[in-house]
Amino acid sequence: MKFIYWFAYFNLGSPSVRYRAQYPLAYFEREHGVKHLLVVPGYSPGKLLCFLGAYFSALLFRKKGSLIVIQRVSSGFIYAAALKLLVKVRRKRTIYDLDDADYLEHDPHTIHFFAANCERVSAGSRAIMEHLGQFNKNISFVTSPVIDLGIVKKERAAVFTIGWIGDFGGGHKQGLVQLVFPALKCFTLLTKVILIGVRQQEDVRWIREHFAASPHIVLEFPQPPSWEDEHWIQQRIAGFDVGVATLVDTPIQRAKSGIKAKQYLNNGVPVLSTYQPENDHVVVDGVNGYFFSNAQEFHERISVLRSMSHAEYTTLSTNARASIKAFDHAHYYRNFLELSRPVSTDLPGASCPI
Repeated sequence: MKFIYWFAYFNLGSPSVRYRAQYPLAYFEREHGVKHLLVVPGYSPGKLLCFLGAYFSALLFRKKGSLIVIQRVSSGFIYAAALKLLVKVRRKRTIYDLDDADYLEHDPHTIHFFAANCERVSAGSRAIMEHLGQFNKNISFVTSPVIDLGIVKKERAAVFTIGWIGDFGGGHKQGLVQLVFPALKCFTLLTKVILIGVRQQEDVRWIREHFAASPHIVLEFPQPPSWEDEHWIQQRIAGFDVGVATLVDTPIQRAKSGIKAKQYLNNGVPVLSTYQPENDHVVVDGVNGYFFSNAQEFHERISVLRSMSHAEYTTLSTNARASIKAFDHAHYYRNFLELSRPVSTDLPGASCPI
């Protein structure tokens, strides 16, 4: 693996593009000398020139030892059409990368095309792997990595702090409102709750009103200067005493890559998680966090964490940090080394119309 042409589906505002492309590609080059071209779609002159340069390089003058990765492209527009031609002509060492169940929310035609026509498929969850496996037998589970900046929790906060990060909408909002908020309203001990990413002022007002009669709950709604400011984000996460990951039991959420739980563990923060894929592949109950399935169990797990001795909590935090070996950039690099190897037999996917 000498070079990677990476054609993303969106810009760096997407967590998928940052965590599965931008950050690891920089690591690949820095640590292993694997150079890359990261292409994000757009109509600005700079983005068009970047696309055309990478596209015709891959199509006509493909670099020796290179991979071509098509990430989450699902539209029927010209960008997708051009990439369809590319993988038809240059099928060898091509990968379709998908870490969200976009086939449940969009017309799956383009997704299924790339799954069938790329040589390999890289799936960010086992649910995605099961779905796309019907189109391509050369499919691998490649868990989403997190970037390690060496920021690690050092001690418990003076006021017990529960933290959450994400987009306050859809299944993420549902998990908090149904499973976490009812338990918090029952607390009688002073507790700080930090919710990073609640951007709409009406949501902030609603949450404050929701806890207006809960004087023991101190709410904070910090906003990152930018979602690309990973140092700021990890510093704030390291201030949590526990991080909450609430995937709910829906087809979309079951196919998520469990990035929240990984973010907390990366900074040495124990996780309180629902027992859903992919959380249950990174959280080990009683070792680096705990599982819960309803508000009562959430309350019980928080009580356990509060009553822990310093030594017990330190062990839990140390175990959380040690978990990153299963989803750091070194692990992701090994996955891509495996993806770069020739397939044992050229197994085409199931037929899928262009």
